[in-house]
Amino acid sequence: MTLKKTAAGLILLTVMLTGAACSSNQPKSSPSPAATTTTTVAPQATAESQDAVNMKGYIAARIAQEKVEFLFAEAKSADGAFILNPKAADGKEKAVKFLSSYFDTAMVDKLTAHYLTDQKADNAIVTNQKSFFTTNLLATKKEDIAFDASNTKDQVKFTTKDGVTYTTKKVNDKFVVAAVQ
Repeated sequence: MTLKKTAAGLILLTVMLTGAACSSNQPKSSPSPAATTTTTVAPQATAESQDAVNMKGYIAARIAQEKVEFLFAEAKSADGAFILNPKAADGKEKAVKFLSSYFDTAMVDKLTAHYLTDQKADNAIVTNQKSFFTTNLLATKKEDIAFDASNTKDQVKFTTKDGVTYTTKKVNDKFVVAAVQ
């Protein structure tokens, strides 16, 4: 009988110790050392290198040029004239709004002045067939580009192998084309 009481006592003691160890009352406001280390490392892991930022600026310029092609040089009227793409815009105001996602205001003004004419075909604005861009960025590769050494996380400038310089700047966490020279 003493053996049974001792065994029951040991089992009870083991259960109590196990329960106490599992439900440790560590304060919620002070993180464990492992959590502190993870928190400290995370911001460093999210920091972007300048090379990654440069690529974002370059890719943004490529996408912007592709959108200009889509808007001004893809749709044709029944008689074959290039017209403002009705899928994206049916007038100058909508074209400006569409382009403002990819270019800053000054560049949007230059692009619309270059492409939009006073002529109409099929009830749409006829566009200038001559490209605003002297370099087709869509035909370039990273190896064809020289990035400016003074680039920052908010501005990326690069030059193509044929000497055209693009400047992109960050607006609302996204790069837009600010200049083409």
